[in-house]
Amino acid sequence: MAGDFVSAARLWMDAGRARLEWQGADAAEVRDAAAGALYCWTQVRDRTEALEVGPQLVGLLRVLPLLDPDHLRLAELRLEALRTPDRSSSLRP
Repeated sequence: MAGDFVSAARLWMDAGRARLEWQGADAAEVRDAAAGALYCWTQVRDRTEALEVGPQLVGLLRVLPLLDPDHLRLAELRLEALRTPDRSSSLRP
């Protein structure tokens, strides 16, 4: 996945959702997968691709109450910036 941050984010999200089913929202592996997905997503420079992945990521982050709340806030702010054309210059967190 080197350099393919969209695919990496999707894989992290898939791993997080799968682990969530088996381990629950408080498992360290679930939180780590969500954090990995968030990191990869913040590296995606293509707006269209980031918009495709972002809502799924925010959805995952919202079901993890023990995750650092800054992660959810960061994802929501970036997604909002991506959806607002005049704010697209603020893609980097």
